Amino acid sequence: MPFSKLRNIIFLLIVMSFLSCGKENEKKNKTEIQNNVSSEEDEDDTPMSPEEVFSSTLTQGMAGDDEIQDLQLYLEEQIYPSVSKSEKVTLDRISVSLYLLSYNESGVQKNFTLQKFYNPAKDEVFFERKEIQSDAVKQFLK
Repeated sequence: MPFSKLRNIIFLLIVMSFLSCGKENEKKNKTEIQNNVSSEEDEDDTPMSPEEVFSSTLTQGMAGDDEIQDLQLYLEEQIYPSVSKSEKVTLDRISVSLYLLSYNESGVQKNFTLQKFYNPAKDEVFFERKEIQSDAVKQFLK
């Protein structure tokens, strides 16, 4: 009889130790998950500059991350300063390397083509901007 009580006590101790280990692992996992989520939220909560908002809004929905990053950088550095006072700005992708940028300046619509070039000698991508007439826009957007 005393042996069966001792066996039951040992059995209960083993069961309790397994249960407590499981809770510690569960708590540890929950803490790790919460830390990962909060660090991801911190990365997402970084406020964007007006230039970054401008470029990401215009390029939203375009495919090709590397291509878009080059275009976004160009929009932020070269285009944003000249169109930041405009009430309306649009960017249409005409082809893989050609974009049509339209904006209003003092009530007058202005249109530019932004063409992407690659320089293999320097292994760099660059853009050129050319102003076009409003009538030419109809050629691109049929």
